[in-house]
Amino acid sequence: MKIAIIGLGLIGGSIGLKLKRQNSRFKIIGIPRREETIDQAIKMGAIDEGTIDHVKGAADADIVFVCTPINLILPVISEIAPNLKKGTIVTDVGSSKYEIVSAAEKAMPRGVYFVGGHPMAGKETSKLEAAEPGLFSGKTWVLTKTSKTSKKAWEEVGKLVSLLGAKALEMETKTHDLVVAGISHMPLAVAAALVNAVADQPEKDLMSKAAASGLRDTTRIASGDPILGVDMFTTNKKAVLKMLGSFKRSLANLERLIKEGNGEKIREELEKAKKTRDSIFG
Repeated sequence: MKIAIIGLGLIGGSIGLKLKRQNSRFKIIGIPRREETIDQAIKMGAIDEGTIDHVKGAADADIVFVCTPINLILPVISEIAPNLKKGTIVTDVGSSKYEIVSAAEKAMPRGVYFVGGHPMAGKETSKLEAAEPGLFSGKTWVLTKTSKTSKKAWEEVGKLVSLLGAKALEMETKTHDLVVAGISHMPLAVAAALVNAVADQPEKDLMSKAAASGLRDTTRIASGDPILGVDMFTTNKKAVLKMLGSFKRSLANLERLIKEGNGEKIREELEKAKKTRDSIFG
């Protein structure tokens, strides 16, 4: 089986590393933006060969993973689609799904199939050198299903997801976008806003010197690539704004209770938060 990976950053590199270790019969073709990345990925054991020509590199593939930044996913799919062989399955790893899946399905030639995907895994850095074969172990990998989704293609991508160590979770595209707005996109907005609130204080230098695990753990994702955040917010605007509205109402309620000095109600809010978080993460 020939597997093309377009985009050799953290996610694409980790996919290649894991698949190469799981099945030596896979031929992994890496398609980065720079020639030097090909040599780096081969030395790491993430790919067998590479090219910076994504149209040529994907033309003979059985499976194509599009692991580019969100804003490049649809342009890349539009370029490679006309040259894909019949039976090819294309999947992506973008963190917003409705717009991507709708457009990608329309771009597929007859006999070529698209399955939207989103691995719920990552790090602060998106570079290839951070890739690791165990990145997806035990993680959820959302696979979308629409009225146009091929059952066979969905199952094939699901098998690869299992080989990567992840658990496939079927989700409708709009539902996915609201879910990730709440658990992934909004947390970045909140973390960034909190850091910037500190940065805007006259005492910011003292706050920086005194900062410990509370600020560090709460704002970890604010250290990620800003471009990824821009893509998240602009491609999932409606769902992000909905969740931000919910957050502002929750924060306003807490602000009101603090102003009132209502210790009992504050405790109830904190207990509700603790119970919910503990139910998610244990």
